Parts: sequence; C-alpha cells; structure tokens
Amino acid sequence: MRREEMVDELDQPGAQELLSAAVLARLAYNGPDGYPRVIPIGFHWNGEQIVMCTAPTAPKVAALHGRPEVALTIDTDEVPSRALLVRGIARIEVVDGGSG
Repeated sequence: MRREEMVDELDQPGAQELLSAAVLARLAYNGPDGYPRVIPIGFHWNGEQIVMCTAPTAPKVAALHGRPEVALTIDTDEVPSRALLVRGIARIEVVDGGSG
C-alpha cells in the first residue's frame, strides 16, 4: 500500500475513533528465535504515526533492530467488534528524559 493510501485509510472516521480511544494495541513481530510474538502495548496516535514506548533493554527492541516488519491490531471488546489492522516497518528511536 502506498503512503497516500495508508493515510487515507487511517483518516477514516472508524480508524480515527480506534486510534484516539483505545488504550492498548497488540503488536506482532518476529522474535530472535524466528517465531512470531504478539504483545499488548500502550500507544499514542500523534496524527501521523503510531508511537509506542518501551525500555531500550526490552527484548522486542533487539528483535525489531534485526527484523523491523510488524503488524498491529487495535480493536474493541464491544459487540459487534471493530478492529484496525496495520502492517509496516518499525522505526526505533531512543529518547532521553522518561518521566520518573
């Protein structure tokens, strides 16, 4: 999918509602052993990117350095369920100054 198509999809009202209201997402990535992993993770939608935070020493950070391909699901537990599915390439950025 081209970037413009992705932006159009994420700009849809249903996607925007999930991006702004959901607390957790499920991040899928390939672990260092080559097997897929799915973990719950908090996120923030900044209007352009889905931002997730973790400790630099977390196992997923090392795994993503080697294989940055990811999938992300943001969904609801309501009936009927709604879900946003996103695939892409993770970018790792280490930032100083975490809250303490």
